[in-house]
Order: sequence, then C-alpha cells, then structure tokens
Amino acid sequence: MELSSLVLLGCRLGELGALSPTAERRAARAAEAFRAGLSPRILACGGKAWSGVRETDALCAFLARSGVPESALEREGWSRSTRQNAHHAAKLLLPRGLVRIGLVTSDWHMTRALRCFQGAGFDPVPLPAASPLLHGWPKLVRVVRERVSLAVDGALTLGFSRV
Repeated sequence: MELSSLVLLGCRLGELGALSPTAERRAARAAEAFRAGLSPRILACGGKAWSGVRETDALCAFLARSGVPESALEREGWSRSTRQNAHHAAKLLLPRGLVRIGLVTSDWHMTRALRCFQGAGFDPVPLPAASPLLHGWPKLVRVVRERVSLAVDGALTLGFSRV
C-alpha cells in the first residue's frame, strides 16, 4: 500500500534541542515506514522551539541521519498542537491531492491525532510508534490529558469538521 505522504507529528524535545525518547520513537517509526516503501515523502510537523531548535528541524535531522534523503523531507514549522498539525498539513498537502497519508505519532496519542486529521480532510492510516507501558498515576494523567484534549479539539473544530 503506497500512501501519498507520511506525516510525522512532533513533540517535546530534550536538552539542547535533542530528540526526546518519545520524539525519537516517532521519528524511527517514520524512517522505518519510509524504508518499507509506504510513501516517497515525509512531512515532519512541529513549530515549537526547544532550546532554539524547532521540532520539525530536529525530526528531519534524525530522519536524514537514518538514511531518508533530504529530497523526501518536507517541513511544517508553524504548528504548536495536534489540531494545528492537521490544519497546517492540510494547507500543504491537500492542494496537491495528497489525501491518503500515513499518520505517525505515539500509540497513546493516535486516537486524537486521527480525529484531527480526518477532520482536516485526510484519509489517514495509523502508523503508531510503540511507547513503554505506564502504570498508576502516570498512566491516569496521560489518559485524562488525551481525553480532555480530544474534547477541546472537537469543540474548537465544531466536531472535527474541516479545520
């Protein structure tokens, strides 16, 4: 199955703009999907800067070190949330007819990401990056944060209609 593009969602970076473990798992999953021939291009999303380094730039640097040619990489450097990832990716990809995408994010974040990207007009295929299992309080915090964010995103986009 070839997808028109892989869309890699950014997240918090570590010290000095290095990839956090979560960001590295996501980028590694995108590189793996690219090498498997699922798509000829990757759009790396994320405009937030950590220690002066934008998420999209750190992700693309990792992808290039992983063997993805620079010509296959595209940067979306304006978004600061999942909803904005979908909005700005739609502005870049949909006018070119790139609708069926592989959506790369953490497994625990996929439900909300899929809803945002479907609402933006994409036909997304989930390509989750596996995360370590959490237990107790950290797991509860993650679940509550994602559910609240899903409700907020839905309200802000009028039920996930086009953003």
